[in-house]
Amino acid sequence: MISIVTVSYKSLDYVETMLASLFKFVPRDDLEVFVVINGDGTDPSALQRRYPIVRFIVSERNLGFAGGCNLAIRQSNGEFVILLNPDTIFTSDAITAIEVRMRRDEDVGIGGISLKNLDGTQQDCVWHFPTPVDQLLLLSKLPHVFPNLGPIRRYLMKDFDYGRTQDVDQVMGAFFCIRREVIDRIGLLDDGFFLWYEEVDFCKRTVDAGWKVRYYGDVSMLHRKGGSFSRVGTWKKQGMVRRSLRRYMKKHYGTPVWLMFVALDPIFFVLAALASLIKPS
Repeated sequence: MISIVTVSYKSLDYVETMLASLFKFVPRDDLEVFVVINGDGTDPSALQRRYPIVRFIVSERNLGFAGGCNLAIRQSNGEFVILLNPDTIFTSDAITAIEVRMRRDEDVGIGGISLKNLDGTQQDCVWHFPTPVDQLLLLSKLPHVFPNLGPIRRYLMKDFDYGRTQDVDQVMGAFFCIRREVIDRIGLLDDGFFLWYEEVDFCKRTVDAGWKVRYYGDVSMLHRKGGSFSRVGTWKKQGMVRRSLRRYMKKHYGTPVWLMFVALDPIFFVLAALASLIKPS
């Protein structure tokens, strides 16, 4: 059995498109599909009537991406759990394709796939694990002025060959296939990350536990990049990013590095304010 988990925040229109493509291209009867309505007050009853096989979980409050996913993961039974953004669209049976590959590759704990823009072009969807240096540079907005900085190119993996299957540090959470044994060993997503860095943290914990994270370049689907988060303003998103990054740094680099990010946050706050004026949404 495969468990599919989607968290929706004001995204039921995207969920509807995603579910239509899922049931069109994935012809199997051993799926359990969860949609978590994450405290946004939307009513999923029309979709529930259209797709009675889907289990809708309504949270009274917004638990963030990790918290919303965990609600469904706790109820799931699949040998693989696939976290799927509502703004994704199937064009083939990517579910079965990644299952076949991960059953073959028993050392792989997390699998990701090639995510394409709606026009078919390749999205950036793999990165190295973040370090204090590259994240400080990103928060300082220096890459906007100096786009070829070495630490940034390394972190963003600008020379990555998306046509080739290979092991990576992290894959994008828009399609994030987790082997059940990994969850049993390391636990759920850390819901202390409200939004952003939760899948990065999960990949890091998975690698630290001895599993591999693998990008499968021969499996793909469409992804409206940023679609799910386009309804959250830049100002609010910047604050979420900084809070989540501080948590990641404390977990994986220790208290001194965390304190540095805390001390510099007023500067990053001002830079985020400027960014929100330039790009208000």
